[in-house]
Amino acid sequence: MKERIFEFFTESGKVFLNPDDLFYFKTEDPDKNGIISLIFYSLMLALVVGIAMGDLVITAVLLVASLILPIVYMFIHTIFVFIFARLLGGSGSFMNTFNLMSYSGVLNVLLIVAIALTKINPLILIPVIILVYLWKMVLEIIAVSEEHNLGYAKAFLSTRGISLIILIIVLIILGLI
Repeated sequence: MKERIFEFFTESGKVFLNPDDLFYFKTEDPDKNGIISLIFYSLMLALVVGIAMGDLVITAVLLVASLILPIVYMFIHTIFVFIFARLLGGSGSFMNTFNLMSYSGVLNVLLIVAIALTKINPLILIPVIILVYLWKMVLEIIAVSEEHNLGYAKAFLSTRGISLIILIIVLIILGLI
């Protein structure tokens, strides 16, 4: 049991230090640690936010929501990414794509630290949120690239690019741009 916990946190560190190698290894020997990471770090973030707000009811609601919403969001996001990756010539599996993309939840650690630092300066949260969003996007691109044997350009298109193109087309049609 200790070995599995140690491996879990070691993999969490690899998300920060060397995601290419971690994702390559996970394409060769798949498991469900990415999904577990998403759940664990989402719960920790909800707990810290709830404690920072100082309300037990809000903390409980956040914990329940963080148990469900991140998994549902990542699952739906993975469906689209998987379809786009396959259309662009990818060859990976859906479950491993879902697992690898879920490792981006590890970056919630940075949000936890930023929430702690809001006692010093509340504005610290804004650049950290932007940094975490961008870094999650990069991790998802690396994950799709490794799992589907695509280059980074096609992986970008499948994770964010095609969705952005569709959004821009819809906005143009609606006359909002």
